[in-house]
Amino acid sequence: ILIVVLILIWAAIIFLVVKPTKKVEKKEETKINVVASNFASYDFLRAVTKGVDKIDLKFLLGPGKDAHKFDPTAQDIADVQKANVFVYIGGTMEAWADKILKSDFDKSKFTAIKVTDSVKTIEEQEVDGAEPEEEEEEVEGAFDEHIWTSPENAKKMVKYLSEKMGEIDPQNAYKYTKNANEYIAQIDNLDNEIKAIVKAKVRDRLVFGDKMPMQYFLNYYGLKASAAFNGCSTEFEPSSKTIAGLVKIVKKNNTPVVLYIELNDGKVANTVAKEAGNGAKAMQIQTLHNVSLDDYKNGETYVSLMTRNLSVLKAALQ
Repeated sequence: ILIVVLILIWAAIIFLVVKPTKKVEKKEETKINVVASNFASYDFLRAVTKGVDKIDLKFLLGPGKDAHKFDPTAQDIADVQKANVFVYIGGTMEAWADKILKSDFDKSKFTAIKVTDSVKTIEEQEVDGAEPEEEEEEVEGAFDEHIWTSPENAKKMVKYLSEKMGEIDPQNAYKYTKNANEYIAQIDNLDNEIKAIVKAKVRDRLVFGDKMPMQYFLNYYGLKASAAFNGCSTEFEPSSKTIAGLVKIVKKNNTPVVLYIELNDGKVANTVAKEAGNGAKAMQIQTLHNVSLDDYKNGETYVSLMTRNLSVLKAALQ
């Protein structure tokens, strides 16, 4: 009897060891490939989709490049066409995007989101200091693309993107809404800090020894500007007449700061400040056209970069 029992126990052990275990296959979540054309849209999407693992987000322009000179490579075009979601600004700055969207590719699982649909756009305006450009043929539907420079618009963009992502991925809609509200709260705090600086201003004009792509920002805070170039000018070197005009403005208004934008060396701004001879200094202001490679690697955001502008604005306006 003991031998029979031992044999049965041994047989049972062998059966349990040898018996194949049923594999529980974990179904992989289908990725949603999202491509954002410019930095502001990329950053807002990064904030909105935080914690949603199924989102694969790509910054198409990439750090350190001039958005106005961007010419997509064959790989860039393929990335857009293979994406599930393409978020872009549009306008003359991104005329290439319209060409891609009109091209022949499978759009059955493709959604294009034009973020300028979330705000009221304005026409690009001429600024004091910049020489009038040669008359050009008007582009139908042309507008100033730099909508994100106004915190008010930035909040609308964040909300709009969260709503659109919620429509595309209803399962995580509540996460997109929650993330959007948290980021909007950060932008609100930034907005209030800028308003406090503007309220305490002793002058209302900013001087740019550079391009001036901040018209939405100026309109929102009730400020004026003089600049070497208009917002989207493709020129790099201002004429001696333009520099002389800016020097005159700096002297007349005793302007303490001459601004230049990110990804620029500040050469013109320094020249204007030096020629004015009133102790003015050149300072960089972030317009978020794009970010430097270092800032990108460090994970800088719309809020962190705009926060750098607080001390600059204070020096320029107070």
